Amino acid sequence: MTSIEVKDLRKVYRLYQSPACRLKEIILRRPFHTEFVALNAITFSVGRGETFGIIGENGAGKSTLLKVLARTLKPTSGEVQIHGRTAALLELGTGFNPELSGEENIYLNAYLMGLSKGEIDQKKQEIIAFSELGDFIRRPVKTYSSGMTVRLAFAIATSVNPEILIIDEALSVGDQHFQKKSIDRMMRFKNEGKTIFFCSHALYLVQELCNRSLWLKNGEIEKIGETPKVINAYSDWVREKDAGMNITTAGGAPLERQTESPLWIDWIKITDGQGHEAEVIKSGQDVCVRIRMRTKDPSIRRQGHIGIAINRNDEEPVYGATTKIDGFTPLWLFDGQEVCVRFPSFPLLAGQYYFILVLADEHALHPYDIYRTDMFSVENLYGDLGITRLNHSWDLGN
Repeated sequence: MTSIEVKDLRKVYRLYQSPACRLKEIILRRPFHTEFVALNAITFSVGRGETFGIIGENGAGKSTLLKVLARTLKPTSGEVQIHGRTAALLELGTGFNPELSGEENIYLNAYLMGLSKGEIDQKKQEIIAFSELGDFIRRPVKTYSSGMTVRLAFAIATSVNPEILIIDEALSVGDQHFQKKSIDRMMRFKNEGKTIFFCSHALYLVQELCNRSLWLKNGEIEKIGETPKVINAYSDWVREKDAGMNITTAGGAPLERQTESPLWIDWIKITDGQGHEAEVIKSGQDVCVRIRMRTKDPSIRRQGHIGIAINRNDEEPVYGATTKIDGFTPLWLFDGQEVCVRFPSFPLLAGQYYFILVLADEHALHPYDIYRTDMFSVENLYGDLGITRLNHSWDLGN
């Protein structure tokens, strides 16, 4: 059973340079506007009892989508079906008449949500108590602070017993006490099988609350699915963007190769514990980075060292080691030699990474060859946060 069904949703705004252009368009029946596509080809569904997240940059279309779902904005085309009573917390103060008191706005908003006066009378004290506004409930909303406004809005929306709750960043406003109360109430809704549609820049909250999520990018769905995978993809993209990287970075290739180098890397393979090549690694599984060497003269063996580094996709160094650092004397390197650098229980958490392998002289100073692998992904199914998993235990005093 679904609570929200969206099919081929599209929202286009007409932009006019001036009011005169709008008037000329009406009179001359010719277009004097440009179009801005806020949402394009949006299709998804949210099951009953599901907590569904939406993430993306500012301007990606998140608020537009929420307004369409809350029926405060009409789509240009497409189909939106909402099954059940809906309460929405959108932009701060939306739906409030600033000249009316908080108490009067309770009746106004609850009426709009479909409650009768008798039902509102029964719930009014619960709403006032949750908002903790005290005597301010009888004062005009225009005298409220932003925190007081969102307290009242959240109290109304969650006290009218909606089957679907739509929230846009409401938990980012207000003091810590209110945020804790709001999260507790949302968890109660979640446990009661209510449907929650939650939009936030706080990725930690999205990950903790939402079963599935949607990443909006430039008004289109970039990724939809299990929340950790969607957040990982979005975080990778943000890091790459911040670092000024090209997201379609070329695959594995030598970074530095001397034309007369006597020694080079022929290929690199990243394999799992069973020896299968892997583009996706799960945190905690065994990983082997296998390299094959070639020499200019196959009859000559040369002494040297091997180095390995792991970088995140935003070029942030994660780890590095060499055979010299690890206490090995110079190795004999020869044509066709294969070497494996093994990482038992690979500790990195979710993200995109790449290896850099180096062949160097016997002093580990002069590089013969430096090779960067393709980008690979790490999936973390444990819920840890950060870059790497650390062995730890809890002493809870029992």
